[in-house]
Amino acid sequence: MVIILKIIHKIIDFIFPPQCYICKEMLHGENGLCFKCISKINFITNPKCYYCGRPFEFKLSQNEKSKHLLCAKCLTKKPKFDRCISAVRYDNISKKLILPFKHNDKTQLANLMGKIMFNTGKELLKETDIIIPIPIHFTRLLKRKYNQASLIGNIISKLSKKEIQHNNLVRIVATKSQGHLNQEQRKQNIHNAFTVRNPKNIKGKTILLIDDVYTTGVTANECAKTLKKHGAKKVFVLTFAHA
Repeated sequence: MVIILKIIHKIIDFIFPPQCYICKEMLHGENGLCFKCISKINFITNPKCYYCGRPFEFKLSQNEKSKHLLCAKCLTKKPKFDRCISAVRYDNISKKLILPFKHNDKTQLANLMGKIMFNTGKELLKETDIIIPIPIHFTRLLKRKYNQASLIGNIISKLSKKEIQHNNLVRIVATKSQGHLNQEQRKQNIHNAFTVRNPKNIKGKTILLIDDVYTTGVTANECAKTLKKHGAKKVFVLTFAHA
């Protein structure tokens, strides 16, 4: 059966050659992006905030490279999660991957984004016991038909061989879209929006939350607070992009 499926995929690729997700140029492999578009992606490197992963716009001296630098926001108030790492900056290039994936049913992008996030988040995955995608409310799931964080989480779980739990952390409040809200409004909107169905399954465990974009960190913070309240030992966050 597996051999038959591989033959079918090869025939399909021959008739309809794979294209770059961004520029639509024909590809000769399964990477999903051509070399030109890959080179345009702004991957996040050091220096960045140790807690939230926000990239800094300055270079480090040799003496500073080993230090855990913090952004002004995290220096003022440490987030509820223990650490966040994001793969790329949220800009005009990464939007061309994220928005079609999130809103236009381009679910095949989960494979590309998941592979990039797996390589970016290896440091966190070493300590991770359980992967949990940030959930959406069931009414939004019915409308969208999929949770983009769950699709990415499946790829990372497969590559890392780490357990994934899809239905333990649940969103119990159908919140408004966070897109057009400021930070304070986001906090109020998401307050007490999550719960854990089976606390015994996360007690004493290190959790890796998965999402597509880190914007203000309010959602990740609320999820981390809920998980720790129900017994999680540590909560990390891994996202594809950082706004």
